[in-house]
Amino acid sequence: MLVKSANPERDISVEKIGKRFFLHPHDTIGCNDYLLDGQYSYNEVVALNNLTGFDCGFGFCKEIGPVAFIGVCNPHFCTTSGYFRYNVHEYGTSRDESEYYFTVYSDEDARQVGNYTVYGFMGLEAVATKAPIAKMQYIYDARYKCKKTHGNNKDKKIIEMDLKLSGAYSLYDARLLATGTKEDKKSFSGEEHPIQFAVVGGNKYVGIINLWEHENDYLFRDVWEYGCDEPKLQKIRFLSKEEAEKINNFSLYVYVCPYSLKTKKYPIEKRDRTFDRRFKFQLPDGTDYRLV
Repeated sequence: MLVKSANPERDISVEKIGKRFFLHPHDTIGCNDYLLDGQYSYNEVVALNNLTGFDCGFGFCKEIGPVAFIGVCNPHFCTTSGYFRYNVHEYGTSRDESEYYFTVYSDEDARQVGNYTVYGFMGLEAVATKAPIAKMQYIYDARYKCKKTHGNNKDKKIIEMDLKLSGAYSLYDARLLATGTKEDKKSFSGEEHPIQFAVVGGNKYVGIINLWEHENDYLFRDVWEYGCDEPKLQKIRFLSKEEAEKINNFSLYVYVCPYSLKTKKYPIEKRDRTFDRRFKFQLPDGTDYRLV
């Protein structure tokens, strides 16, 4: 009832699972897996959508202007005004489910418009061969898919760091940071958080956030910064709990983004080169680096 009274114009149902409540909006188009770079005419949108094998729709959003949705599985959303989540959850960013409203165009009106901002759901790889991708959801991104366990790359023997935090950390603070915030101590148990401790190159003690599993036949690669040479691979040996408890000066790394760590609250010493705005995902042959 509270949800309905607060959002009387929305078509939302509420589900209770255990002690938690979950909202299910039925007036939101699920079409923000990727965003194309630039703007497109009606005919260009239709041609790109043909690559997906699904439906497309057109509308007007007062915040963005004309918008088009391609690769839509449910054709109902192509002919009905509604809401859409305009933020694509890219690799290395936090999830944002903010929504804008769009008013659907009739096909006749849609044909008169020539500057569509295009969002997509299905058909990313096919569309990427014909149009540059401005943003894509992290689960399709090669930077995420190459991570062991997260991307199911079970054969990968190199663990490549995405971020390095500045400063040195005690074992307790390192474990606490792995939960996402140093201030939220009430829910911290001190165990079973996604962080592993190791020694790199024989003398450098590190904590690796968002690394769940470890084996001592891995190789470690430090953060590859923009404009720098690729760091050399180093041997890594993971520490037992007893060994780690004797160390009080860990350098902290983040293995995979965007989980757990709230980077805005902590100083970042080094970022992977692909997080730099100057990095170009479009390779010389037209292939998108994120889809390699």
